[in-house]
Amino acid sequence: MRVLKDTYGVSNVVSLIMIAGIIVSLMGMVFATYLPAWGKDNEAQTLEEVMGSFMDMKSGMDTLAVGGDAGTSLTTKMPLGSEGGPMFGFGRMTGSIFLDREGGLMQVSDGTGVVYGQSRGRIIYSSNNINVEDQEITLEGGALFREQSGASVMKGHPNLLINNYENTGEVIFFILMPTIEGVDQSYTGTSTYLVSTTLVSEEKTDYYMGPGTSTIFRVTSEYADIWYSHIRTMAISEGLVEGAANDFVASTGVDGDGNDYFEIILYNIDRIEVRTAIYQININ
Repeated sequence: MRVLKDTYGVSNVVSLIMIAGIIVSLMGMVFATYLPAWGKDNEAQTLEEVMGSFMDMKSGMDTLAVGGDAGTSLTTKMPLGSEGGPMFGFGRMTGSIFLDREGGLMQVSDGTGVVYGQSRGRIIYSSNNINVEDQEITLEGGALFREQSGASVMKGHPNLLINNYENTGEVIFFILMPTIEGVDQSYTGTSTYLVSTTLVSEEKTDYYMGPGTSTIFRVTSEYADIWYSHIRTMAISEGLVEGAANDFVASTGVDGDGNDYFEIILYNIDRIEVRTAIYQININ
């Protein structure tokens, strides 16, 4: 008897198995390499967009304080997160924005307790990432901070100057003190919100200092060390000498409520220019 073998079906099965193996390998490569890379890029891009929105908001507030009329408003688009990429939502991330009216207290006074200016309020963004380390962005006192992996940097400088005019010998301290008003609000998600900033009032006042009068600038902040580094460097760059018997003393500490603060005492200031601005913030 002659036996015939039919290998046609076997070859089809083998081919299907090989094709399936190739597909599985490709999918594994996509899931292990390409999708996380896409997700990482998407999250990083979203965080840069958030930082850009905070910079726009800070710039707008500065402009309103200097050249705006009471009631003038500006609107900033603020993305909190992203829905992710087209495949399986890779890169989807959420974020939160929070308005805190009581944080970021700043004050300028003299050694006897006379207050020349005061402000408060801050806006905080926190990310919730998968592929990129989380960030926290804070706008307080006209300064912009970014914190990531326990390290913080000042991304936008406060409107504060110490000028030592060599031709006249006059030393001037200038500061813009922004106060943020509004209902304490907190939003979380992937949506883009509109942050409305309205100038309620602004005022500029000059104070001429008498002999022996000290000027104290103090800010209560989680970023007290960065405030210290920035303003101390500014004073030294203007030729002021650090020390209790010289031009200034700068320090950080913790107040009675457990809050970090930065303080600089200036001993030889001739004039203080304080510009205060009050803003109404609404997030919707």
